[in-house]
Amino acid sequence: VVAMDPRNGEVIALVSAPGFDNNLFVNGISATDYSALRDSRDLPLFNRAVQGQYPPGSTVKPIFGLAGLEYGLVTPEFTIPDPGWYRLPGEERRFRDWTLKVRGTGHGREVDLHQAIEESCDVYFYDLAHRMGIDRLHDFTEPFGLGSPTGLDTTNERGGILPSSEWKRRARGQVWFPGETLNVGIGQGYMLATPVQLALATSVIASRGVLH
Repeated sequence: VVAMDPRNGEVIALVSAPGFDNNLFVNGISATDYSALRDSRDLPLFNRAVQGQYPPGSTVKPIFGLAGLEYGLVTPEFTIPDPGWYRLPGEERRFRDWTLKVRGTGHGREVDLHQAIEESCDVYFYDLAHRMGIDRLHDFTEPFGLGSPTGLDTTNERGGILPSSEWKRRARGQVWFPGETLNVGIGQGYMLATPVQLALATSVIASRGVLH
């Protein structure tokens, strides 16, 4: 859990569970106690709030929606048909929306940006990500604090992954594929973020574009 004041970037709460008793370290922790913490399958010494790197999922859809508006790819009134799945031009594979398993259909015959964010419509963001391309998606999202450490005054903060075509060439020695862009468009695939990064990115939206 991370709670942040978007007016100034102040961290109000930062919680990782399961935790441990800090008092054990005050006078020198015993080998037995330290081994119990170190070897625990629950990893109590791992600070999930700043070190845990997870696919952000739909939490980043509002940022991608802003990117679509900024690049002129969508307007608030622009709609796409939503049968519950999306298919790249010339491809047979269907990228499914989460509603297909729940409802057997999509979010509606036509979906606009407001509904796409409100109901977390995967098909809308598959389409938007495909038309935007991974590199424009990367460049717009980076200033929200994703893809690099936030600079929080703690140790061992991790930077997550904000993928791009250049990142994949450098990290994997491979070219980027269009289907991978669709996965990133719903916060999946190679994309990873820490809870503190997501709190910071959300605070940028709440403060109307100011990153503290």
